[in-house]
Amino acid sequence: MSNGKEHYLVDRIDRRREHQSTKDARTARSLFLRMQARRIVVAAANDIENPAERAVLLRDMLDIVAEQMHPITGKVEAATAFNRVASDLCVTFKLGRAVAAAEAERLFSKMKPANDEAGHE
Repeated sequence: MSNGKEHYLVDRIDRRREHQSTKDARTARSLFLRMQARRIVVAAANDIENPAERAVLLRDMLDIVAEQMHPITGKVEAATAFNRVASDLCVTFKLGRAVAAAEAERLFSKMKPANDEAGHE
């Protein structure tokens, strides 16, 4: 007997041997599913005006997604997917700081040094 995790892993291995048209069809289907998920989440979040309550809803959605995902893909694969999203989010925040630091350094390098020699004659 095989379980959902085994089917998931076999599908991943088989994808490496696919024809390009099959890959394109799967990519189109994945894009459709992503847009469906976006529509559902945004509609649910927009129904709640209070930002704190909206955040609670979205955290609960994450729990529910994990609950639904790990029996299909396995706990490690589900955790990896969540970590990838969290990592992408953190990179976005770090990038903003890095850009601001680079801009500050660029502006600092344009400054002319103070005339320290003026008082020493």
